[in-house]
Amino acid sequence: MKGGYTPVPQANKDELDGETVYPKHRGKSRSYWRCFYGIVLIALGIGAGFAAWKVKEIHSNNIVAKPLYDHKLYKAIKLHNGMHILLIEDKESLLSGIGLDLQVGSMSDLSAGPQYLGLAHYTEHAMYMGSKEYPRFNELANFLQTHGGNDNAFTTQTHTNYYFYVNSRSIKHSIQIFAASFRSPLFDPSVLEGEKQAIQNELEKDIPQTGWKKFSILKLMSDPDHPFHRFNVGNKEIFDSADFVTKIRWFYNKYYSANLMNAVILSNLPLQEIEMMARKEFSTLPNRNITKPTFFSNPYPTGTKYINQFTVYENGALTQELELLFPIASSEEEMKLDHKLVLTILGDESQGTVTSHLRDLGYIIDLTVSTLTFPESFSCLTIQIHLTSTGSCNVRKIIRTVFDYIDLMKREITKSIWEDNFNLQGIRFNYHDESDLKTLLKTMPGWMSSASSPRYYLNNQLVHSKYKRGDIDRVLNKLNVNNLNVLQGGAGFDTMLCEFPSLDQYDTTFKTKYHSSSIPSSWIQYWQSEDHKTESLSIPDKNEFIPSDFTILPLSKLPQPSIILDEDGFKAYWKQDSSLPKSYVNCKFFIPDFSKDPRLVAILRLYLELVSESLDTVTYAASTAEYRYSLSPVSEGFKLRVEGFSDTDTFYKFLKFVVSALRDPPAITEMRFKYQVQEMVYDQLNKIYKDQPFRQGFYLARLFYQSYSYDNSLINSHILKLKQQQVLEGGRELLKKLAVKCFVFGNVDVREALNYAQFIRDEFLSHVMKSSYSYRGTVVVLPPGRWIWQVPVLNPTETNNCIFVINQITARTVSGPSLRKNILLTVLATIMKDPAYATLRTQEQLGYTVFTGTLKMLSVDYFYLLLQGSHYTPEVMMKRVVEFMHSYKDTLVELVANGTAEHPSGEEWFSTTKQEAINLLLSRPESQVGLAEYSSDTSQSNWPFFNRREYIITAGKGIRKEDLVEFYHNYIIGDARQLIVQLHGAGYPTHQNTSVPHKQILDKESIQKLKENLFPVNTEFVW
Repeated sequence: MKGGYTPVPQANKDELDGETVYPKHRGKSRSYWRCFYGIVLIALGIGAGFAAWKVKEIHSNNIVAKPLYDHKLYKAIKLHNGMHILLIEDKESLLSGIGLDLQVGSMSDLSAGPQYLGLAHYTEHAMYMGSKEYPRFNELANFLQTHGGNDNAFTTQTHTNYYFYVNSRSIKHSIQIFAASFRSPLFDPSVLEGEKQAIQNELEKDIPQTGWKKFSILKLMSDPDHPFHRFNVGNKEIFDSADFVTKIRWFYNKYYSANLMNAVILSNLPLQEIEMMARKEFSTLPNRNITKPTFFSNPYPTGTKYINQFTVYENGALTQELELLFPIASSEEEMKLDHKLVLTILGDESQGTVTSHLRDLGYIIDLTVSTLTFPESFSCLTIQIHLTSTGSCNVRKIIRTVFDYIDLMKREITKSIWEDNFNLQGIRFNYHDESDLKTLLKTMPGWMSSASSPRYYLNNQLVHSKYKRGDIDRVLNKLNVNNLNVLQGGAGFDTMLCEFPSLDQYDTTFKTKYHSSSIPSSWIQYWQSEDHKTESLSIPDKNEFIPSDFTILPLSKLPQPSIILDEDGFKAYWKQDSSLPKSYVNCKFFIPDFSKDPRLVAILRLYLELVSESLDTVTYAASTAEYRYSLSPVSEGFKLRVEGFSDTDTFYKFLKFVVSALRDPPAITEMRFKYQVQEMVYDQLNKIYKDQPFRQGFYLARLFYQSYSYDNSLINSHILKLKQQQVLEGGRELLKKLAVKCFVFGNVDVREALNYAQFIRDEFLSHVMKSSYSYRGTVVVLPPGRWIWQVPVLNPTETNNCIFVINQITARTVSGPSLRKNILLTVLATIMKDPAYATLRTQEQLGYTVFTGTLKMLSVDYFYLLLQGSHYTPEVMMKRVVEFMHSYKDTLVELVANGTAEHPSGEEWFSTTKQEAINLLLSRPESQVGLAEYSSDTSQSNWPFFNRREYIITAGKGIRKEDLVEFYHNYIIGDARQLIVQLHGAGYPTHQNTSVPHKQILDKESIQKLKENLFPVNTEFVW
């Protein structure tokens, strides 16, 4: 699938010219409702607010306010046809792209009639399927695939978004194809007919997912007269019951109007060129002068049976989640209220807060506060609470504690608290890091529709620059017992110690058992009673981590990166980056041979979780000021990352908190250990059992190929047996023999970087090994041939099957042959992506999810192709995947010989495609935090230290077009080392036979024998 189109009237002449702000400083599977909660889940990131500090001074109404150190140029224009476009010039971006938002979504389905549920979503699928100017099916996707790009789209309740990105040299032609899709879509009935099954496959992919089950329950709880109540994903049965193909054209002609469209175009072209391109291609989109559809009303009206509901539903999750839902806005005026302070304080985890108190009682693992927002309709404040097994039976008490805390907030929130929070929002905005291009293209066009002027495109919270106690009270007053719905989702309700109602209702769409009834009046009386109030709650103290020094340091003349500390068992590197006033310390702690014992692996996981528990009361406040840390176990030991503003005093204070806790975490109560630490780790390890089958394919591949990789069930068996004292003693013992490698990055000079490194070294001085240490991982070397591993999908309710083909290629080294294989592998994965999608998904409808790509495990490269679907047996799916891979060789031979229409010789086509692969391998993150991680990983890998560019370019020069065909024959279809993981969904039992030629169908014993064939890989370092 990709697109579809009809002729439309043309408009011309643009009515509003923008101005440019120049900076003073430098510094493919589609998914319906990509976020279950609509186009905007308000968060504390890029949307945070700020006139009080120094945003770029703006005076013109159509100029965009931006962060201080944002080097990009912005220009907002409005075309004569009413379309708003934000132009962004980013000289440093290797990719260009566009995101287009239509302010119409699935709530508008009913305008076509009650039988046309899913029409907006179906139209979204139809828009890329050919236009008058570019009638070839999948024209845009085919072009993007050979030019380093990709595209996607999604539909929400009130918006529809389309976006693509591509290498910057190809942006002009890409936009021509893209704009034609909206100007003159063909809507070929024969093509549209096949897309019905694609949407059905998409739905079946989502049915087992817990988030979708909850979202469907929320709809069922709402007022049936509200458009939110309707099922509007669509499925084949609905599409076959009415003339949807004709209605798609009707829906397009009614709603696809330029005055309802916002777009963002980002490129490294000059702003003037971007503007010329935008005006040329989008001025001709039709303006039907449509009034934006709005649905301002409350789907859970006060005083009706649709509020004060308690719904229990079974979602198959191993632990239970409680959600409190408060409708807070159902009018345009209410939508404009600033509720960020309420979210921030209600979600705080400091000592005395509701989260801290409920954790101390052993009732909850974590608590998250957010908003469920559908622009032009309604908004709810939601409190999601991850329950312990004890908490699952104490929901009434948990909710009472939440209301006690809300009452405390009503009394104790002051102007000074608001000012601190407002200033933090300003700091976050002014020093916001680069957004991922794809994220920007998906979200920014939708945000533009809610901004009162272009000034606020990047940050609508600039509007809320004054303290308005009345607004805060209006939000808090909505958080009352008469304006509440409660959902409790999980599994095993019939086996719990406390009583739950029989799940006697059934959601036929998402196959979910549930029971919905009124909240017991005794509960409401208990929540309202003045007796038994929780007295130990308190509003958080003043945040001690608010930075004050944002000075950008001059760049050092020292060579960079530099080794600043080089001792036995401890190395530290430093590299300066002045794009933002932030610093990063990334360390990897190597623990020799611990991964050979699954019990030690379990101990380390629990130990790191204990460290995190001990930091909980500090890290929430720190995170609101942009100070964060992460601790993650890896096969060689664990990684630590500490990041934040480079204000030396504050950064060092936070670093000390984290490192001291890592060295010697305090004990917690046994109840908290049992109900939080153990349950949290257990839940983390078991998420794979509820994940989609293709993700299980990745998990099983790693399990197969890595020598010391253990099934999560084995690790969990140890986790559940361990006592807290054993974990503390065992963890401290593991830290007694370390090798440490650190990388200090960011706005930090060499002296301060050395101070940070020496502090970490001194904290672990007695633990660091005093002799050289070499870590050598081992991987399973698969003998040549096709090996098939048939596995039941881990989730017993999952009906999707998955075929996961993974070919072992070569160990990655700095040698020329290895790098050449890596480049050829990247070429292959890129050019096969769209043909695989077009053949297996669009033409043959074998499944909705089709990917090709590359994978690296312990410095060994792999090629993979996966197919997931529920319509065909695993045997049929595997047979077609294998046939496709063999037939693709003929396509490859043709491309190498004759090229394409755009590149009419094989030599020209291969040269262009090879260069795209090299560019991809050389690409680096644009964000400062991404560069910090990239630099750290590079220093710890077996690639040449930071000069990989030179090696890759040299290796690429020697690759000929004939090498690609030879590579495909040797490593993909010929005498390849190929593992096929055949995941069988519910209703498709495994069987030890297949008609596909193979070497062996694997069982437990044969896998164990293969795992004896190990190859050592110098995955990290030797010193």
